[in-house]
Amino acid sequence: MSESEEKASSTSERLREEYRKHVKSQISLDLVDTISTIEQHHEQLLELCEQINLAKKQVTDSASNTKTTINTVFENFLAAVTDTVNERCQKLIEEVEKVQEEALDPLEQCSQMLEAKVREAAERVEQGKRLQKHGGVLAKDTVIRFQEEAGAMTSLPEVPALCAVPSVSVEFPSDPSLIEGMHQLLVDAGSVSRMGPVQITNIVEKPGALLVSWEEVDEDVSDDGIEFYLQCSTAGATDPKHATFICRYKGPDYSYLLRDIYAGESYLLRVASRREGATSLGPWSLIQSAKTTISHFRWQQRANSSWTIADEGRLASKVNSELEVLHSDGPLLTPGTSVLFKVACGGVGCSDEGLGLTCKPITGPEQLLYQGALFLNTQGCVFLDGVSRVTWLPAIQEGVHVSFAVERVSSIKLRVYIECQDKQVTYEWGVPDAHSGLYFVASFGEPCWRLSVH
Repeated sequence: MSESEEKASSTSERLREEYRKHVKSQISLDLVDTISTIEQHHEQLLELCEQINLAKKQVTDSASNTKTTINTVFENFLAAVTDTVNERCQKLIEEVEKVQEEALDPLEQCSQMLEAKVREAAERVEQGKRLQKHGGVLAKDTVIRFQEEAGAMTSLPEVPALCAVPSVSVEFPSDPSLIEGMHQLLVDAGSVSRMGPVQITNIVEKPGALLVSWEEVDEDVSDDGIEFYLQCSTAGATDPKHATFICRYKGPDYSYLLRDIYAGESYLLRVASRREGATSLGPWSLIQSAKTTISHFRWQQRANSSWTIADEGRLASKVNSELEVLHSDGPLLTPGTSVLFKVACGGVGCSDEGLGLTCKPITGPEQLLYQGALFLNTQGCVFLDGVSRVTWLPAIQEGVHVSFAVERVSSIKLRVYIECQDKQVTYEWGVPDAHSGLYFVASFGEPCWRLSVH
């Protein structure tokens, strides 16, 4: 073999070896990818198995709990019916005995009198027979006295007729009969549902709050005259059987912003409904566990301020007459959220006092009438970028609740809803960056003002 042929053969062998290594490496990589895919598939199957096990447990547990409820209800019902039947039976018997006693007392007296007269008459008969045997030897006066005494006994005492004497009886309903009525009551008692008619469909985290939404499972049922009840457990509850539930909302809405909850704490939620005319709530929904990881709204706490902050930053109290703008602890109000102010104490208020939103921190109350501020003063006048608006809201005073809700319209525009005492206004507000948050602010002078933020 020539040198050129040897080089060609060597090159060919090297290329074949490199190709084999490449193929082997590719196969190894493909195998790793395949194994990884199968492992992911295996994990997904395990998750599905866990999900189906949870589903089976939900069916089994709910059925068991429902059977326990049915047994308890009917045991209580049976006990109540037995007690009621016994009480009614005893009452009727007592009434019969009373009538019997009242009717027998005079009859017993009459009977005793008759028995005495019967005995007296029998004795007179025996006396007469003895006189008859000795008639020849008796004095005439003795016979005459006997005849006089016998004549006085001819009158009969008065005895009541049977129609005048009680004949005790009792009446029971017969159309429908008492038993048929009770039977129908039991037939109609209770109704089993595959699932509660109302279910929680969505829970969204908000600052120190949860936005809870629900829907009716049966879409064909009208929502006229329906009222929903949302209950929330105390913080940290995990076991529904031992949780303490508190009603947090009652009304016709299909969602509710559950405020004043602690970030990081778990809460159990459930909802039920009651239609107009119903005397009790329907079945509860599946219990949902939820929590918010977003801290609640709070005021900024600064040294040498005319405001004091309490209740974990929620409550602000004015301590002197210096007019100072109080800020939130950062740009906390982001699009899609709302802030609620509750005025615990307040005075009359001036035109430069009130509540508002700003794009950035401000140094004085006059800047609430500048560009980049939305201000509602205590008289109810709204200023948007320093321009007063036509529609006025109720005045801000003690006991009033004011809310600002913000949603994003575009990258440079927000829509703001302001509500005070059930009256609402809406504004389109151009801001430099509608994606970032806003500061909420309070500007008051007199030390009588105290307000909380939620």
